[in-house]
Amino acid sequence: MLKKLMLGLTFILFITFLLSACVSQPPEETGGDSNSDVSNGSNETSNKDALIIAYDRDAETLDHLVTSDYHNALIYIFDRLVTRDSDFNYHPSLAEKWEVSEDGLTWKFYLKENIKFHDGSELTAHDVKWTLDTIKDPETGSPAQNDFEPLTEIVVEDDHTVVIKLENPFPNMLFRLSSTPAGIMSKDSYNKYGDEYGSKYAIGTGPYKLKEWNQGDKIVLEKNPEYDWGPEFMENNGVPQIEEIVMKIIPEENLRLMELEVGNVHIVRDLTPTMVETIEDNDEIEIFTGGAPRLGYLAYATDKEPFNDVRVRQAINHAINKQEIVDHVFRGYAEVAHGYLPPILAEEYYTDSEKDGYDYDVEKAKSLLKEAGYDDGLKFTLSAENASNYGRIAEVLQAQLREIGIETEIQMFESSSYSDMLQEGNQELFLRMYGWQNSDILDWFLNSKQIPFPNHSRWQNKKTDEMLMEAERVPTWEERVEKYHEIQKYLIDHAVWAPIYIPSNSIAVRKEVENFKYDPIAPKYQDGVKLKTN
Repeated sequence: MLKKLMLGLTFILFITFLLSACVSQPPEETGGDSNSDVSNGSNETSNKDALIIAYDRDAETLDHLVTSDYHNALIYIFDRLVTRDSDFNYHPSLAEKWEVSEDGLTWKFYLKENIKFHDGSELTAHDVKWTLDTIKDPETGSPAQNDFEPLTEIVVEDDHTVVIKLENPFPNMLFRLSSTPAGIMSKDSYNKYGDEYGSKYAIGTGPYKLKEWNQGDKIVLEKNPEYDWGPEFMENNGVPQIEEIVMKIIPEENLRLMELEVGNVHIVRDLTPTMVETIEDNDEIEIFTGGAPRLGYLAYATDKEPFNDVRVRQAINHAINKQEIVDHVFRGYAEVAHGYLPPILAEEYYTDSEKDGYDYDVEKAKSLLKEAGYDDGLKFTLSAENASNYGRIAEVLQAQLREIGIETEIQMFESSSYSDMLQEGNQELFLRMYGWQNSDILDWFLNSKQIPFPNHSRWQNKKTDEMLMEAERVPTWEERVEKYHEIQKYLIDHAVWAPIYIPSNSIAVRKEVENFKYDPIAPKYQDGVKLKTN
């Protein structure tokens, strides 16, 4: 029975975000009691070869059909037809190859043979069709439904061949099929486990199987001993060398670091600058820092006065000293943002974002406010989520906006209440950050049909909608890239947001973890990573 729930959107990571991106469970006994115990900081598990990773929050569900909160566990449980490497290049995964018709309207995918789900059943093209059809079905309530809307029909040609038919060209097809919501599920197991699917059961074909999930405490994955169909670009595309992955939930930042330093945790993700400074001299820990497809920005409700006046939006952009925020809040572990995509998306990023954007210019900002009729000043609420660096960013912005005559009252929200506030339309100025690996994030956030969720900026603009639709229907990837460059320039000209920073992605790894490879989305622990044990 399909579940009709829809869970809230979160933005880190996506992509963690994320997030992406770029993307089990054993048979009946899975999800039962386990001998593993990493509670209360203990590093004793049923298997000494268990990699323990600290997370600040738990998953919402392990059913990716009904959520937009794509926890890292989903990447390891579910394989997709196509996958991406750390440079965002596409590679075969469950599909060994694919063909595209000359008109771009028919995509044929050939599945690898002898692939098994975690319950022992064989993967067939029928499971691929069922997964994609279920995402597209409005009854499912999948947040990804619109993303797969261009897929007009999915046809099973035989057990190992599936054909996707389109009405219009869709050059973003490979990204969609390599993203987390496109993880292929077993139709039979999904129907069998019903409401327990996603909490007690999650059956995929990935390198790790769900062993147990004690909600609020830990998610435990165990290696798939049958796995031998990993992508060719990996150093190890067979059975993972790490027996178990324990995703331990430790909300408190200081406790995560303490557990890392004493060896009860092997990896801590998403380090803040303060965390980096605390452990950077510890010889037992290595810090990996790299780029990530994330963007932090100040937004405003563009359907409300005075934010419906482009001069006010431009004034706010000119008022922000982004470098000061990067230096004093992030202590250099970030870079100034000029446009609407992170530069790590090299092809899709509009390279003239800085030239066409808004430099820090207090006098220009004051002049624009005066021209708009607000030289006597303005007062707004400035809302932010009570997490990470948002509070400190809000305080710096409060001081900077005061310089041009804008007074703000800072309001901090817990995650769920913040999302509720935004969907109810009570926002004025507000802080957000997204993580995603594709320019279609702009369609997600700024298409008028996405009001009030996730278009929290409430940007309703016919020209933007037309440009977004055109970009997704051009025949080739190169044409799509060019169209998205034009969209970014249009958004900059209209100051729809105030982009501020691109955060660095830092991850702490203990020396016991060997052959660790940095990845901007999620580390591929199946790719030759080992755990040195005594």
